Amino acid sequence: MSTNFDPHFGKRDIESPITNVDAFISIIKCSIGTGCLEMPRAFCNAGWLNGLIGTFVIGFIMVYSINVLIIAMYEISKVHDLRLLSYPECMRIALEEGPICLRMLSPLAEQVLHPCALFTVNFFMCLYHFGVCCVYILFIADNLKQLGDAFYQQWSYNLYVIGLTGPLVSLFMIRSLKSLVPFSMLANVMVITGFSCILIYIFEDLPPLSDRKMFNTIRKYPLFFGTVLFSMESVGVIIAIEHEMANPNDYLGCTGILSLASLFTLIVYAGFGFVGYWRFGCQAYGSITLNMPSDMLISRLAKLLLALAIFLTYGLQGYVVVDVLWHYYLEDMFDEEYRQILEYNTRCAIVLSTVLVAVFSPDISIFLPLVGAFCLSILSFVLPGLMDLCVIYTKGHRITSSKFLRDIFLIIFGVSGCIAGTWEAIITIKKDYGYINEGNQSLLYYSYFL
Repeated sequence: MSTNFDPHFGKRDIESPITNVDAFISIIKCSIGTGCLEMPRAFCNAGWLNGLIGTFVIGFIMVYSINVLIIAMYEISKVHDLRLLSYPECMRIALEEGPICLRMLSPLAEQVLHPCALFTVNFFMCLYHFGVCCVYILFIADNLKQLGDAFYQQWSYNLYVIGLTGPLVSLFMIRSLKSLVPFSMLANVMVITGFSCILIYIFEDLPPLSDRKMFNTIRKYPLFFGTVLFSMESVGVIIAIEHEMANPNDYLGCTGILSLASLFTLIVYAGFGFVGYWRFGCQAYGSITLNMPSDMLISRLAKLLLALAIFLTYGLQGYVVVDVLWHYYLEDMFDEEYRQILEYNTRCAIVLSTVLVAVFSPDISIFLPLVGAFCLSILSFVLPGLMDLCVIYTKGHRITSSKFLRDIFLIIFGVSGCIAGTWEAIITIKKDYGYINEGNQSLLYYSYFL
């Protein structure tokens, strides 16, 4: 096998490559969403000082893990002289060449055992980003309904959801990630303006900071951890952006596009969580917009801008779902002359599916933390650590090496997050369906999952 090829350095032959600026903008938009509006509530579970420190620590581990994952994918592609190997393809090859105890798992590299079914790496990513799209529809519909109720007659929530179908289908017909960049830029402007409106209201009447806790009890910290993790992570889009870059050598590292965009995101999340908690304390709702009076112009403007921004981001999150379903499973089933029209049909079907889920499950945000906790802990920590473990094994590293210990840490970190997040999500579901009394309410984890 030749080792002269390097998928990392140099320019790639891509039909519509994205520039470094495009990548920076897209990462920020896919990371900053409705989850940011929940950060003040998350700070309630940690305390303002602990929250500031914890946000940056968790964010650093997340970014570091993605760097480990992409570098491991580079190494596998380089050794095999292959370009742009996907996440599941790299996982399969890594297990085939890893330690003997893991080689027996190679036939299942894309199928992780579960009591009810076999989940694949692709399925994890597809399920997560499909869920994100569903929550986006719920968020948009809720905000539009609040605005509609204030100005017009009170229409049914489902009318707002169904009314989004046409615009979402039109947006989702955009096939190129490059073509989605202008929408991301516009969405970023709307998010900044919307957040500015919220911050103006927050800073109008700040209480003394001494009224807020610097640290909260340790038993509430997992709630904070879960909110931060599942609000900022979007591994599928991050990998897709890297694969579409003209200059991928600028993506990783301390001064890379991913690190700089993630640092900006962390500052926004930490700052928004801090000032929101400072103003409202533990009275902060799951979405900070709910703390703003509905009769205020600035409140209505914030809700409208954020709803439009999330609408424009729908295509970016749905890009991963299309990439998984179409390119891995459906494309080769049809003749080339019919593929384009059938891809459009697939995109339309995905939008209709997310709309139907939003119509028939308006409380889907109750169940999505369960999916998010399980999917993201596996995708973002366990599998990257496992893949890199196999890569360093082929290079002859000892089990006492720093890289080996790093990978073990990522695996343990991911498994712990999976167990804690799944447990809290199940408790939330049981509580909302009346199986848990109010006395156990402090155990519950409320999240928009983004």
